[in-house]
Amino acid sequence: MHVGLAVRTALVAALLSAAVTATPSASAADNHLTPRPSAGGQSSVATETPPVAAWRLDDRNGSQRAAAWAGSIRGLPGPGVRFGDQGPDGGMPGAAYFDGGDYSYLNTDRIVVDTTRAFTAGVWVRPEETGRDMTAITQSGISGTANFSLGTTTDAAGNPVWSFELPSADGESRAVTGGTPQAGEWAYLAGVYDPATGTARLYVDGVPVSTGEVTVPEDTALWNFVMGRDGNDYSKKRWQGDLADVRLWDSVIDPVELAELGRRKPWLRAYWPLESAEDWGDGQLGFPEVNHRADFLAGGDAHVITDDALAGGGSVSLDGDGDFLGSDIPPLDTSRSWAVSTKVRLHGTPDRDMAVLSQYGWQADAFTLRYRAADRTWQAVLAHADEPDAPTTRIGAPAQDGTQTLLLQYDERAGNIQLWIDGTLAASAPYAAADAWEAARYLQAGRDSAADGVGAHYLDGDLDDVRTWAGVLSEREINSL
Repeated sequence: MHVGLAVRTALVAALLSAAVTATPSASAADNHLTPRPSAGGQSSVATETPPVAAWRLDDRNGSQRAAAWAGSIRGLPGPGVRFGDQGPDGGMPGAAYFDGGDYSYLNTDRIVVDTTRAFTAGVWVRPEETGRDMTAITQSGISGTANFSLGTTTDAAGNPVWSFELPSADGESRAVTGGTPQAGEWAYLAGVYDPATGTARLYVDGVPVSTGEVTVPEDTALWNFVMGRDGNDYSKKRWQGDLADVRLWDSVIDPVELAELGRRKPWLRAYWPLESAEDWGDGQLGFPEVNHRADFLAGGDAHVITDDALAGGGSVSLDGDGDFLGSDIPPLDTSRSWAVSTKVRLHGTPDRDMAVLSQYGWQADAFTLRYRAADRTWQAVLAHADEPDAPTTRIGAPAQDGTQTLLLQYDERAGNIQLWIDGTLAASAPYAAADAWEAARYLQAGRDSAADGVGAHYLDGDLDDVRTWAGVLSEREINSL
């Protein structure tokens, strides 16, 4: 919602007089530019195979049933299950929390898949603890051995691992294990049984982590599907944490499809079309975010142009002499995976460095996306700490005349940063999770800054379509901008 006049006035003062120190320009020798060749054409996208049964677990808090979105089997939750938790990404609005107690389960009264034949099971999980056996989903057996189960266990050294367990001919179970569960962190688990090859495969976040030889006996007795515990009412393997998006298939699902299912979809946190400005009073202009979650305030005489706009019916023009835009709240958490993008067009061929986007903390910018005049490149600079002289990681690639679409993203899991230009991966470099930190102040467009100096590197150019995401975009998503 819009901030009030008093808050806006304070924001104006903060943005216009904030103590900031611009990141100093580096010599060409210090830039460590790492241009990459084109990433090629569109990424392969697997056709999504319809599951035989599925539950999103995004039911309203207090619901007496877990609705099925594939198949017709509803789930009956025990009192230890709470609906309404946040899902793993912006494309998945809900999850169910299991408290790990005696009534922490969600039962069905049906056999979902014939586990003596080919099948695949997948679920998003967020364990609240690790280091013990916990069952996320299972199809219980009439005997003590489950038809299958997905969850956590420990290895011979006592370390927590993910597990996909199946029955074997000797009446015991066989488990393929791998990966490392992290308490409080989401992961996507998928177990695939292929009787044609006699193998079981475990996937974590869409990546295969373990394969083992298993043959499920043809005479295995099938029983009901359960979430949050195994089939034993007195089980100690009850799940403690969140579950979301449970799916089961009666076939072997292609690894490409599992990779897409296991990818956290980016959540669009903020979008500024920059088509128009609002009068906030006292000569101040605001540029609305589409949902008014983080409106931009104009500094200097930043204004909308409608002739020759970069996209749509308008763009914001900055003259390089104190013009910039500043958001009223931090629109992304720079300590986790994130992405920012904008369309930019420089005025002429500048002979000085200019910032396009930056997000600053108390003493440093978490990132700056800028134009570097010495070698006419777009450059991303990421500080390793909220300190004035913190080490930085820098990547860059050549700038071209005219309008270009820039996207910078940090992938926490992969441990790297990427600079995309006009839909092509232009540069990439390692950037460790230990070096990332949350810059809890403003996002700026058209200048960079830090806390103990003045705004600098003002942009002489036009901007349009500024976006921020929580999460990382795929090549296909980037090419759709």
